[in-house]
This record gives sequence, C-alpha cells and structure tokens, in this order.
Amino acid sequence: MFIERSAARVRLMRTLFVLLGILPCAGLCAWAALRHSSGHREAIERRFEQVVGLPLQIGSVEHVRPDAIRLRGCTLSLPTGGGVLSVPVIEVESAVGEVRIAIDRLDCTPAVARMLVTLAGQWLRQPARFPMDCVVEVGDIAWRPRLSAAVAPSAAVHVECVAANGSRAVRVRLDQVDAPTPDEIRVVAMAPEDGDGQHSDRFEVNGSIERPLPIAMLEALAGLEAGSLPLGDEACVSGEVAAVLDGSGSSGSARARVERIDLAAASMHLPHRVSGEAALLVDRIVWSRNRIDACVCQCSVSRGRVGQRLLDALVTVLGCRPGVAYRSLTRDEVRGFDDVSCTLRIEADGINVAAGPGRAGSLVRIQGLSIIEEPTGFMPLDRLAWLLSPPGAAPVPASRATAWLLGLFPLADAGGAASGRSGRGQAAGGSVPAESSGVQPSQAARPVLRNEF
Repeated sequence: MFIERSAARVRLMRTLFVLLGILPCAGLCAWAALRHSSGHREAIERRFEQVVGLPLQIGSVEHVRPDAIRLRGCTLSLPTGGGVLSVPVIEVESAVGEVRIAIDRLDCTPAVARMLVTLAGQWLRQPARFPMDCVVEVGDIAWRPRLSAAVAPSAAVHVECVAANGSRAVRVRLDQVDAPTPDEIRVVAMAPEDGDGQHSDRFEVNGSIERPLPIAMLEALAGLEAGSLPLGDEACVSGEVAAVLDGSGSSGSARARVERIDLAAASMHLPHRVSGEAALLVDRIVWSRNRIDACVCQCSVSRGRVGQRLLDALVTVLGCRPGVAYRSLTRDEVRGFDDVSCTLRIEADGINVAAGPGRAGSLVRIQGLSIIEEPTGFMPLDRLAWLLSPPGAAPVPASRATAWLLGLFPLADAGGAASGRSGRGQAAGGSVPAESSGVQPSQAARPVLRNEF
C-alpha cells in the first residue's frame, strides 16, 4: 500500500531540513574553525597589545565558557625585543565594567616587576585607555631577584584596579601561609581640579610588608634604577610606608628593617671600604618634598674589616673619639673588628651617633676593647658628605655618593640650626662650623685632624 506524497510537501521538508539542520551545523563548524584559527588568535593578540602596550604572543586560545577564554603559551616582550614574561596559562573573564585575570604561577624577576609597575602607573594615569576595572589573581608568585638565584619564598597575590568617584586605585595583597596578616600596598590616584581648570596628579601610597622582600625587587617596585641600593644580592627589606606624591615631590614617613646587608657591596663606590654583614633598623624616617626631615635608625654589624682611614675620618669628620684599640700595635691599614652597634639620629640640629645599650659608649669593638667611641654631641649634616667624599676633594665635595646625599637633606636649614651650637662642635673636637664664619655648609673646608691625637 502506497502513501500519497505531495511534491510540495517534500520540497518544504527538504527546505526546512537545510535551513534548520545543515545551515546551523555548517555555521557552527565555521564559527568553531574561526575560533581556532590563527586569525582569531592574532586578533586577540592585537587587542591585548593595544591595551597593554607591549608585544604579546599567544600559543593557543580556548573558549571555556561565555565571556571567558583560556590563553596558553603567552609571552610578553619588550618593544626592543626579548621575552620578559612567560606564563603557561592565563584565564580571562569579562563582565560588565570588569575584567578578571587568573594566573596559576608567576616567577617575578626585577624586569617583570618593572613592567607590571609601569602598567599599574599607566592604569592610574590614563582612564581613557583603561576604562574597565581589573582584578588579577596569581595563585603562586615567587620573587626571583636574579635569573641564576634561587627562588625566594612565594605567596598568593590579589591585585585590584578600581575606579570610583573620580579616583583610581591599585591595591596589591600578598597572602602568605606563615604570616598572620597579609602584606598590602595601596596606591590611590586623585586628580583634583584647580582653579584654572587644570588637573594635577596626586598619589597616596600606603604599604605594609612584614615578610622580607629582596632589595632588587624593592628597587623595581619603587621605580628605582637597578643598583640604586647597592646592598648586596642577599639583602632584604620589610616595613611600613605612608607617603603622598604630587607636583612638589614626595612627603611621608616610614619604618623599615634591612637585613643581610653586604658592606663590601655597599662601600664599593665609596672612598672607604668595609666588609661584613650588617642589619639596619629604621625606627622612624620622615621626609617632605624629597628631603629627609628626621631619621632614627639602629645599625649592627657582625665580624668584619674596616680601613684605618675610615676610622680616622670618623674621628675628624663626625667627632667620634678614639678608643683604647684605635690603632693596632703593627699599625695595620686594614683592621678587623668583632661587632658594631650604634644609633644614628638625624634632626634639624644635625647628626648624632650614639653607641648601643650596654656598650659603655663604644661603637666598634675588637676582643672586648673599644676601637671607636661615640661623639659627645651633634655635628652638622654636611659632615656626612665629607665622610663619603674621597681624600683631596674640592671644597664642595663632588662625587657620585655625595651628590646623591646632598640632595636628601636641607643642609642650609640644618646649618643655620647648628650655627648656634658651634661651641658644642668645638667641644667635641671638630673644627669650627663654617656657617659661623658666613660660609655655607656645602662650601665648608674639609675638617682637619685634631692635634690632640
């Protein structure tokens, strides 16, 4: 028995099959092929490069769910060439007004840190270029001060870049297993409108880092040139900072602890060489407009060696007093010492060096005998420049170290405050401060040896 068929009905069913079956399937296949094509991958690379501003290479792209992609084999390079950051897997998820980025592991070198700090600064300063909030989650970040160095202890990192009420902020939180509270750094960019309609950038920085951070990473995160803090490859720092940066410079306060300082590396560019391992505890430092107003710190050094010329300079320049072991019986030019303990105080009155508690005024000791003892009072701040200047320098000490140092302190103000204390300076055995004779501290003659020695 045959079923009656209509030619029109057959054509209709075939047309519906093509429209509802074959064409959608072909479209899905074409869409899937496009998503896995090199053109689609290159389009994503170009889009990210426009935002990041650096060349990016992506190995492959996976669309794991709507508005979420997984990028494999990513390498971020410098404009001049050469890979800087390589990440095996990055997951990017987009939402309304927000982008979330997840990275399993990241080895952070100083070059990578500088690149990330630059991106954070651009995000704070260029809202038109970065209109969306951004959240970055790194499951495990390891500080690698040098490519050949062992990886420092790692931590999970949470980064938030958010904008609200005309302000933009970057918050970085480091969650560490053995730390009771996470380390955190916050930078808030304000753009207050002036009377002339112009906008002046103002940044508020607050940070607390209790777990020691390699000094090379601190240079990178602070935007300093590599080697600006030549304290050795093993040096590390922790502490707190609260500062404001605007058109007049930087002002704020901080406390810090710097450990494992290599004095041989720290004195490499100085006229006096010292060796040993030191620790510096900065109880308080306050600065305004890039100049230090006050500082109190404690320094301790384990066994090491020091040149006799530096000991002489401490006596003639800073007013320290020679101890019973000031000179060796054989008149050695390089002396060994067992320990150093001192407190350095910098105020408007000048600089004061005091011995640690329980040392009877001894700054440097060997076999229980004092090599150098603390001075009796404050000395002008420009004496630090003389201490770091090479022998035979011009009346204005000009060297790489002193040029940096003279820019840190308001020497003219300190000199004026010290002029009324010239009697104390003479009592300490130092030369008469130049400011008492009308000569600026930065133009004072080098202190001479005290004839009582």
